[in-house]
Amino acid sequence: MVSSDPGADPNDRLNSILVDYVEALERGERPDRRRLLDSFPEYARELAAFFATRDRLDRIVAPIRTLAGSGIRRGLQSTQADTRADASPPSEIGQIGDFLLLREVGRGGMGVVYEAEQVSLRRRVALKVLSFASALDPRHLQRFRNEAQAAAQLHHTHIVPVFAVGVERGVHYYAMQFIEGQSLAQLIADLRTANSRSSATALSSNHDTPIVTANSAERGSRGRAYFRRIAELVKQAAEALEYAHQVGVVHRDIKPANLMIDDAGRLWVTDFGLAQMRNDTGLTATGEVVGTALYMSPEQAVGQRGVVDHRTDIYSLGATLYELLTLTPVFDVEDGRALLYQLVHRDPRPPRTVDRSIPPELETIVLKAIAKAPTDRYATAQEFAADLQRFLDDRPVLARRPTLRDRAAKWVRRHRLLVAVAAGCFLLTTVGLAISTALIAREKIAAEDAYQRECQAKEQERQRAEEAEARRLEADQNYLRTRRAVDLFVELSNEELFDFLPLTGLRVRLLEAAIAYYQELSESRADPLVRANLETIRGRVARLHEDLGALNVVSTLLLLEQPVVRADIGLTSDAIDQLTPTLDRLRAYRQSSPSQPESPKSQIGEIAAEALKEVQKVLRVDQYLRLHQIFRQIPGPHVFGRPSLEALGLSDAQRVQIRRIRSEALYASLRLWSTAETRSASQPEFEGMWARTNERIIEVLTPAQRTKWAEMVGTPVQGEVKFPLHSSTRPR
Repeated sequence: MVSSDPGADPNDRLNSILVDYVEALERGERPDRRRLLDSFPEYARELAAFFATRDRLDRIVAPIRTLAGSGIRRGLQSTQADTRADASPPSEIGQIGDFLLLREVGRGGMGVVYEAEQVSLRRRVALKVLSFASALDPRHLQRFRNEAQAAAQLHHTHIVPVFAVGVERGVHYYAMQFIEGQSLAQLIADLRTANSRSSATALSSNHDTPIVTANSAERGSRGRAYFRRIAELVKQAAEALEYAHQVGVVHRDIKPANLMIDDAGRLWVTDFGLAQMRNDTGLTATGEVVGTALYMSPEQAVGQRGVVDHRTDIYSLGATLYELLTLTPVFDVEDGRALLYQLVHRDPRPPRTVDRSIPPELETIVLKAIAKAPTDRYATAQEFAADLQRFLDDRPVLARRPTLRDRAAKWVRRHRLLVAVAAGCFLLTTVGLAISTALIAREKIAAEDAYQRECQAKEQERQRAEEAEARRLEADQNYLRTRRAVDLFVELSNEELFDFLPLTGLRVRLLEAAIAYYQELSESRADPLVRANLETIRGRVARLHEDLGALNVVSTLLLLEQPVVRADIGLTSDAIDQLTPTLDRLRAYRQSSPSQPESPKSQIGEIAAEALKEVQKVLRVDQYLRLHQIFRQIPGPHVFGRPSLEALGLSDAQRVQIRRIRSEALYASLRLWSTAETRSASQPEFEGMWARTNERIIEVLTPAQRTKWAEMVGTPVQGEVKFPLHSSTRPR
């Protein structure tokens, strides 16, 4: 019974009230809380805080509450039901679009979160609204959109889903699932409050029996089952982060406040406002620190943007687990600069030095997750989750405590300057001792040195002469070998195989390489033969470029033989009749063998120019331009030839990258044509390879260049267009 003695100790009276309340719950009764508050107004604040804390903890962390005793749990659940029954539904406070605002549930640096009702679907949602001041800042606005975009593309059982994104009269918002529960930050705060109240009351009371409260029971029951529940919650968060990392999203602000627990005890990851997505152009400048200092990784603390990756989330989740286990942050420092310094340079206290009841396996897992160097942490969040599962399954975890050698290596990495200074001092000391020893022995060996110097001078002179002669002979041999290799380049370029149009580009590439080598040889040694070859090859490359352009003109005009092309550009029968003689001459030219002496190949420029004039007399300008667009649609090395690349205005870096891609394809073409029985038989494989090559080149282009290229190619032809082959025989 509650003591009615007005002179009794206030702590004893409060203790009696709480004991009577808990005993009533254990008997299955449902005490009237309002009556208790009215009966003891002097303790109204303490009783209200006790009721609120017990309701919140029992609702959110039911598995942990079981450790306090089944009787208390039943009573708390009954009391929670009373509270919910007495609560009235929230009233409306405004409307944004399709959403009625019911109440504010959270507020942050950029916006406010409301509990709301989506009118059209009659469902309860959490509506995050960007504040007016943040909407005026382009970076805050972009981060808000980034958060919605990042969360919207994630679909996982432990990530809060996004339902809608929009703007209503300048107000930016997005709707997500409403989680009935609380954050881990609130849970940790409640556990700290419960622990401190229990300790303070026990110390201030002279009663022989400690106060029986749920708070004190909660702290006293931190056994293995409690830690297993904590491990299960963090495992769920790690699995959610692994999914996000797999799709290219790094959260960068994992902390207890962004981890929610619902009524069913499930954990939810929320608030992707600082998330970094794959191919992100960057909302964070180098040197800018983003995140919450207590939970950010060392690389975040120093603003190393290029180093921050998915492993920073592993550190932050490890720091959260550390605080759940110890109820203290990894570094409990209020000053911001001191905190950042400790993040980078100090090792955290092992959790078991704070609380010996923490299982050693969990301590090992935490210390690996919050290692200073990203390479020392878990490589993936999945590995983190897997080790927590091993702990839950009572199996050995894979994480290992750092050895003495590991700790020494980490110390050296963090104190490189000190180690360098110590090494320098050691080196100077060693050098000083060596100099002293040399000075002492100098007088003793002076006479012997004079004689030996004379002998050594003669021997060195002889060795230098031999080495100079050997270097001269080696230089001559290297020069001859290099010249023979360059001559082989030129000889290969003369192979008949390269007279085939698709391989002409490779022939040009070989000759250009030969020019570079001949130029280097002519600069290193005055060799008339090399200089003569250099001028000859330069002329040959110039002619090849001209011939290649003429061959492309011939191939373009020969497309007019194909019905699909004629229909696409709208050729009339009269135009076809006028073009037939010209096309017949071009076809006869293309089918001539390049090895025949009477072949008109040497006249390719004149033939192409004459045919072009005749065709331009018949075709309209739009028909002629469309013909070139169709020619660029056929896969092959001609698509991104020199004229096309010049028209696109490429940068030097793009030219180097495209040159490398085309070189790979040209050499692949050489292997393909040299092994095929007939050119026509391997044409589909050839076109497929070049189609893939051209797609790779298009990926190198900027958006503006891709638009330009789309104009150069035009709309696809409705039908199959074949490249005009000049011979069906196998190239030799």
